[in-house]
Amino acid sequence: MKGITRTFLLAAALALPAAHAQAPKPGLQVPGGAVSAQPAGTIPWELLQQAKTVQKGERKFGPEFTREIRQLDRQQVKLYGFMLPLDQSAKQKRFLLASFPPHCAFCIPGGPESMVEVIADKPVEFTYEPIVVAGRLAVLDDDVVYYRLTAATAVAP
Repeated sequence: MKGITRTFLLAAALALPAAHAQAPKPGLQVPGGAVSAQPAGTIPWELLQQAKTVQKGERKFGPEFTREIRQLDRQQVKLYGFMLPLDQSAKQKRFLLASFPPHCAFCIPGGPESMVEVIADKPVEFTYEPIVVAGRLAVLDDDVVYYRLTAATAVAP
C-alpha cells in the first residue's frame, strides 16, 4: 500500500507544473476555449473575480472585496462581456453581463464575481457576441449580485 500511495503522490507532484501551465490565460473566455483580449480601457474580469464569498453571519453569505475593487465603487467604467438576457425581448434594458459565454439556456456561466447586472438608459440589442457597456459601477455588499452598472450604454469596442 505504501508503494501505491508514494507513486500517487509523486504523480500528483509531477502533474502540478503541468496544471499551472494549463491555467486560463487573462482575457475573456470565448466559445471553443479561445481567449479574446479585452479592449483597452475596460475593467479586466480578473480584477472583479478577486471578490470572495465569505460567511457574514450564522446563516448569511456575502462578498469580501479587495481594496482595488472598492475603489471602483461609483466610478464610470467600461466592461466587456457576454449578454445574458433577463426577458424575451430583442432589446434588453436590464440584463446580466458575464465574463464567460452562456453554454446552456438554463445555466449561469459563473458566480456573482463573474457577472454584472446592467441597467441601460436605452435598450440594448441582444447579441451572442461580446459587447462593451459603459456606466457607473456599484460595488454591492448586500445584494444577490456583487456588481451593478447603471446609466449604462453600449459602446463600440
